[in-house]
Amino acid sequence: MNLTRRGMAPGGPAPSAGAARPFRRLAEPIWRVLISMRVAIAVLLALAALAFVGAILVQAPPSALADPEAKAAWLESIRPKYGPWTPILDQLQLFTIFGSAWFSLLAAYLAASLVACVVHRSTRLWHTSVRPKVDPPGDFFERATQRETIALHQGAAEALPAIQGALRNRRYRTLVQDDGSLHLYADRNRWGPFASVAGHAGLLLILAGAVIGSTLGFSEPELLVAEGFTAAVPTRTGLTVKLEAFRDAYYPTTGAPSDFASDLVLYRDGAEVARRTVRVNDPLRYDGLSFYQSFYGPAAVMNVVDGSGATVLHEGVPLAWTEDGRSLATVVLPGTDLTALLVGTAGSADPVVRPGQLLVELHRQGDEGPVASGILDQGRAATLAGLNVVFERESLFAGLKVASDPGTPLVWLGSTLLVAGFGLGLAFRHRRVWGRLVARPGGGSILSLASIDRHDAGLDAEFTGLVGDIRQASTTPASTTPASTTPGRG
Repeated sequence: MNLTRRGMAPGGPAPSAGAARPFRRLAEPIWRVLISMRVAIAVLLALAALAFVGAILVQAPPSALADPEAKAAWLESIRPKYGPWTPILDQLQLFTIFGSAWFSLLAAYLAASLVACVVHRSTRLWHTSVRPKVDPPGDFFERATQRETIALHQGAAEALPAIQGALRNRRYRTLVQDDGSLHLYADRNRWGPFASVAGHAGLLLILAGAVIGSTLGFSEPELLVAEGFTAAVPTRTGLTVKLEAFRDAYYPTTGAPSDFASDLVLYRDGAEVARRTVRVNDPLRYDGLSFYQSFYGPAAVMNVVDGSGATVLHEGVPLAWTEDGRSLATVVLPGTDLTALLVGTAGSADPVVRPGQLLVELHRQGDEGPVASGILDQGRAATLAGLNVVFERESLFAGLKVASDPGTPLVWLGSTLLVAGFGLGLAFRHRRVWGRLVARPGGGSILSLASIDRHDAGLDAEFTGLVGDIRQASTTPASTTPASTTPGRG
């Protein structure tokens, strides 16, 4: 004989309520923190503060983060700006704020909070919409913000159909409960609050898109390409970009730039795959990458040949840095232990480098000064440290921003849900009215009506109109006694 005690599962004793209490005692405070609006606001303010820090401090480019030596060189390049604070700021991850542990921890909490709020709010809204409380506490009709009491000559059962008809004319759903008194519940747009759940889900999608973009995407803010030359695209092996031509235009009155554009061609393993003229907000898009025009400047086309006649360097070198009004750049000479420093003119007032000239210094690692230097005119060769160096011509370079953000579709979807959700929630407010019909000792009945929503500015006018409709619907030739009203309606 197989006997099972009441309250026990066939496979063994049912878990006692006490066994779940320690877990509940631990989970409930965590849950309260996750759904707390105050904590969420504090986290959002902290994220905004970190984003502000990330905006005012220089952020390390992805190319510097990929290699410890590259990062050390990058830190040295910004040391003149931040001085002795440079290593401290680096240890605090403030040069990589959007990938820091601080930012990630706060973003993870915000994501968990959004999920908890969506679950918590959805559960409450479902109960409110499907199983609303028809009979509120006894003092609700005395405390509600909007309230009205009407004396009717009909009995409760006779007056109810007219009251329900007035509510339905205003598109209210009605529910009735009879426990000696008739309790009436009416609401309109009962699914409207779920639009705010869509808005919270939109925030979660935006956050997810940002996390995916920061972890799986990349942004290279300074890809420099001289006119007529190519440069390798970071993180994409075999992909190169060529700047075929650069065009700039200026306002005649102020001399400020009015437009600048780059004609770009993309090559994958030497085969052309895309081309487009790009501007600041009009990028070239290919295979998840976006190429934006960011800035531009002067470049020098250099040709360096060694003593055997072999070409050491032939490229356009962007003079992307400035010092004392001069444009400059450094370039490693392949096959040698030398690095060339190229310095352009500061203008007609420059006493050293005249317009159309270029100062070239060759440096060897470990030496204090240049091993050779010279001022070159365009088209003329000079022999420096056994190399034949030619400054062929002046040119221009384009500074491109290359970005890949696989989280963008989620951000767009989340933004749409956010705007639509909160917009629809405001347009279709969930309005609720409670009523109670009780018999009067001398005959007839008393109708108490109440509603409450401190955040609905239009509820007062709606409630006033609804009371007027009920009065009119409940008035019959046999009921001409003026209705009584409680003072102090909200």
